[in-house]
Amino acid sequence: MRHWRESQVRAVERIDDAAEADARVLDHLVNLGCDPSQPRECRHYVYVRGEPDARAVVQTLSGDGWEAECEQVHDAWLVTATTITPLSDHGVRETRAMLQGLAAHHGGEYDGWEAAAD
Repeated sequence: MRHWRESQVRAVERIDDAAEADARVLDHLVNLGCDPSQPRECRHYVYVRGEPDARAVVQTLSGDGWEAECEQVHDAWLVTATTITPLSDHGVRETRAMLQGLAAHHGGEYDGWEAAAD
């Protein structure tokens, strides 16, 4: 039984360069047989220090058509923002820049994204 559990553990990639990390996610989608240019659910993560900033980020994103919510996680607040969109290198870069700017404006940090494989 132990062998089965060990074989089920997936390796986690840690990539410090954001552009490279984004390119890897797009490559993984292609390797899974997905067409990233087809609209798919994408989830993004922003951490801020306090609830007022988290609610402000949620309000901004909701006003732009995102589905967003926040929750307290230890000593920070996590904003989870979801949208359905096609993916491209350019679009991913623009979205990252927008969310990094929004996070910085509220004293927080953008923590990346993931996309549905189907």
